[in-house]
Amino acid sequence: MATPRLRLAPAERRRQIVDAARTLYSDRPYDAVSTAELAEAAGVARGLINHYFGDKRELFLVVMRESIMMPEQALPDLEGRTLDERARLTMDWILEAAETYGQAWVAASGAANLHGSSDIQAVVDEADDRAARLVLDALGLPDTPRLRARLRPTASLVKAVCREWLQRGTYTRDAALDLLTDNLLLFVRYDHHTTGDDS
Repeated sequence: MATPRLRLAPAERRRQIVDAARTLYSDRPYDAVSTAELAEAAGVARGLINHYFGDKRELFLVVMRESIMMPEQALPDLEGRTLDERARLTMDWILEAAETYGQAWVAASGAANLHGSSDIQAVVDEADDRAARLVLDALGLPDTPRLRARLRPTASLVKAVCREWLQRGTYTRDAALDLLTDNLLLFVRYDHHTTGDDS
């Protein structure tokens, strides 16, 4: 006998679908998950996927956006710290977020490498730009277009290192922290030394 579905408010039902989709996409790539599976995992009729998201692709983009955006949790207290200390504490905060969000974050953050579509790339670009702004603020550096452009490419390294650490176990957390801190400092110091300004 089928279990009757609970009547939920639209926002709660939408959240239920997104959470179920995130779980499925944490284990398998986009192409390996069908709309029928998404509906079954969420405990909803298949038509509700289309009702709330238009199609499976739009649902995937919502999961992507939520999974790879830097979380809104507070940074550690960086007041009075040196640049080296700020860099290490900031990267430690990012690794903590990656560990908290777990496999879903790691799997989603690598999706752009699997699918070169412009809609997915736009989500990744948005997340990378937001992360660059956050890191510049944490380091006490100005948010200039040039500095942001220098930091955005480092997001790919952060994601790759997190996959090595969380999925493959080839890095320890300390090794990941050392590598990412050194890389961050290299990028911001090289920019300062070669230009001598922040315009």
